[in-house]
Amino acid sequence: MFANGLGAAGDAVYYELLFVLYKKYPDLRPPDKEHPHILSTLRWEEVSLPPSVSQADIDRIIFSVLHSEWRKTAAIIGWALDRCRELGLAVSDEVLAARLGALAEADHLESQGDLRMWRHSEVRKKPSS
Repeated sequence: MFANGLGAAGDAVYYELLFVLYKKYPDLRPPDKEHPHILSTLRWEEVSLPPSVSQADIDRIIFSVLHSEWRKTAAIIGWALDRCRELGLAVSDEVLAARLGALAEADHLESQGDLRMWRHSEVRKKPSS
């Protein structure tokens, strides 16, 4: 009987109140229980795409799942991987991570943290000028 209301209240506290609080005061965020570790060291220069997939295809997919708000790198890679599977593109999560890193290095998107640590870094679209 109270499940929907309680769930909505919990979501509001977590996604609205705490998000704003942690953004303004990052030191208040509780420490992550998972030790940060590198998930992939593949660089875009080392990637060899299949003939049926272009760099433009990868970029289009990545930018289609990016948000203007910060999102975990792991989430963006996961959403992009899902989109690749929907389109029947044979692309791995490591290839997507390598391209995401290259786009950040080229200043086409904003990033914070070491993008090789997918769960401990974030990316977002560049704010409109």
